[in-house]
Amino acid sequence: MKLNMRILLTHNRYRYAGGEDEVFESEKILLQQNNHEIFEYVRSNTEINHFSRIRKFRWFFQPYNEFENIYQEVKALILRVKPDVAHIHNSFYLMGPAVYKACYDQKIPIIQTLHNYRFLCPSAVFFRQGQICEECLTLGRQQAVKHRCFKNSKIQTWALNRLLDQYDQHRVLSEKVDAFIVLSQFSRDKFIAGGFPVEKICIKPNFVPTLDRPQENEGAYAVYIGALQSYKGVETLITAWKQLKKDFPLKIIGDGPLSNSLREKLNNNIEFLGKKSHEETMAYLKRAAFLILPSRCYENFPRVIVEAYACGVPVIVSDLGAMKELVIDQQTGLLFHPGDVNDLVLKIEEMLKNRKKVQEMGRQAYQIYCEKYQPQTNYAQLMTIYEKAIKNRKNS
Repeated sequence: MKLNMRILLTHNRYRYAGGEDEVFESEKILLQQNNHEIFEYVRSNTEINHFSRIRKFRWFFQPYNEFENIYQEVKALILRVKPDVAHIHNSFYLMGPAVYKACYDQKIPIIQTLHNYRFLCPSAVFFRQGQICEECLTLGRQQAVKHRCFKNSKIQTWALNRLLDQYDQHRVLSEKVDAFIVLSQFSRDKFIAGGFPVEKICIKPNFVPTLDRPQENEGAYAVYIGALQSYKGVETLITAWKQLKKDFPLKIIGDGPLSNSLREKLNNNIEFLGKKSHEETMAYLKRAAFLILPSRCYENFPRVIVEAYACGVPVIVSDLGAMKELVIDQQTGLLFHPGDVNDLVLKIEEMLKNRKKVQEMGRQAYQIYCEKYQPQTNYAQLMTIYEKAIKNRKNS
């Protein structure tokens, strides 16, 4: 395998920045630090805001012209830079199947990171009406249209389903992708259940760049860091916090559709900080007693858990999906029943009553970070996957 590769990284950003964007940037920097030459093809869904009404209509119902433009742009880039591999992070919604077709037609091995469950479930999170839903996995994606799972709109869900159908028609997942990266054993099992080729699926968790060794302290507050979406369980957290017997500050960092409604539910012990830069967020996290991630959906791989570990901060998370793989109960944090306010209250109070145990869990969390989630460990895993993709393409 070449020591210095030419790598094409492609990513379609969502309207709201999130963990996928951070992973894309972190892996890009990691590859550059290891002397690989990086070329990017990046688009953003905010571009849609500038479409004319006619163009929006055409893109919504007949996106073929848009995809042809993407195809030609990616093809031209490939012919110019001649990459050894293409690593695709997200292709929704502007890129669509065109980016895969352009790479495939030019015989470039393709790696796809599966950051969420969009290919199996149009909502991407297996979550509907406040609870886990796997109907699309068992009965087919048309169930999403029936339940208006995408933006609570039957028309928009139907349009997204049509886009997903195009991936199937172009055999993107079954033939064009040479290696899939999943982030946990839990997500691997879900994608296999959804028909993904077992032999092409590789588990590689996310990583966190090396931080200064954390200073041990009791922490002056608890913190939530993440998108403000219903499936993230922030409302559960706020309800639980108001029931605590002991006053203790909670800081909420993030942005999203629930921002305004959550502000109305705050009290003196809950501070809403809004969106912060990554540097500011890490500064808050380092001073926290513990992190709380109360998600009610199948989190694919919450990078913020590993960030907490890197800061020597233990976590309270829902006993659900990949989260229960990442957290060792009573050692690196505590697990609670998803959506159960009373159980969450008990786990928070357990943290507040035994601060020495919290510090010990923080030390164990940092040790797990050192063993599993440092950059060079992740880099070695990534190179193995790239090599597998190259071999798969040669043998196809």
